[in-house]
Amino acid sequence: MLSRSKHLGLLLIGFAASLLLVVGVALANGLPPGGTFTDDDGNVHEGNIEAIAAEGITKGCNPPTNDLYCPDSSVTRGQMAAFVRRAFSLPSSSTNYFVDDDDSVFEGDINAVAAAGITKGCNPPTNDRFCPDGNVTREQMAAFLRRAFDYPAASADYFTDDGVSIFEADINAIAEAGVTKGCNPPTNDRYCPRDLVKRDQMASFFSRALGLTPITPPPPTTTVPLKTFGDGTWIVGRDISAGTYRTAASKGLCYGARLAGFSGDLDDIIANEIGGESLIVTIKSSDAGFESSRCHVWTNDMTPRTGTPTSGFADGYWLVGDEVAPGLWRNSGSADTCYWERLSGFSWEFEDLITNGLSTSVQTVRIRASDVGFHATRCGSWTYLGP
Repeated sequence: MLSRSKHLGLLLIGFAASLLLVVGVALANGLPPGGTFTDDDGNVHEGNIEAIAAEGITKGCNPPTNDLYCPDSSVTRGQMAAFVRRAFSLPSSSTNYFVDDDDSVFEGDINAVAAAGITKGCNPPTNDRFCPDGNVTREQMAAFLRRAFDYPAASADYFTDDGVSIFEADINAIAEAGVTKGCNPPTNDRYCPRDLVKRDQMASFFSRALGLTPITPPPPTTTVPLKTFGDGTWIVGRDISAGTYRTAASKGLCYGARLAGFSGDLDDIIANEIGGESLIVTIKSSDAGFESSRCHVWTNDMTPRTGTPTSGFADGYWLVGDEVAPGLWRNSGSADTCYWERLSGFSWEFEDLITNGLSTSVQTVRIRASDVGFHATRCGSWTYLGP
């Protein structure tokens, strides 16, 4: 556990930072458009991500470039140790506290936080293991923060869903300190103790605990650098960047897959798609990789491929608004069993499917302005009927 004098010093630093808002403005003015990282623009935690980056608490997730933060990725216990050590500038420890972290790049950080009494291991009562690759839950995060900041016991029970958690006292302590606001805004009467902590959420936990002022970066530029890649299996963050990409119409059946790993097992496929028409996919920063076969070239160039949004379109994936106008549309024929989808995104995951249809007869579909995309296959051409 950290000494109260050091804890007080950190609180004073945080208090001073909250008074000197001009410092936050100066830092924001020194950031490039969109901020330190390219994959957190518009994220509700972006201001806090910038705040901990300015303090040197985070360095990004794709060394050595480190232009990505991977906000949707879960925080591992090893990463958590590194965040805590940087936040408190903890000294190195010559003691090796755990038997399972010798191969971890975070071993030095793990031993430092163990020496400070912030972690006790992951296999009580022996506690000779740290489980560095294990993910941190919200209740475990509460325990990390309470030990690090020496928060006193709370005077109230803040949440309705942590009664059976062994970390309930820690959860209430960080709630009373203003470090957490709950997980179900605006009510915020639940904490979701077993949910995994994402990297963007972690930034807000630390920023609030340290009393940092969120930093709003300059808005991103409207011009997106052109990026392309071809067939193969690629590592996200090293070989290719997260983002939305599309293909031209394929001469064969183009296959693409978002990957959680590279084992070749089905469990490593997050989502996949196959088709002979133009495909669009959104690759997330939390993806490990992307596989492409017979697709030729993927590009992030989203220049509209229809003459006007009402001029009609054929099979493929299309952008609602830029390429396909909201309104009533009808296809030319469905003899080959037309399949269509209204989409809220291009992740290829089920959650992005708003509704769909499958028929051998002519289809009339109302595309809404709130839709992100539309996908059709074996439907012929689509004609705009009006708003």
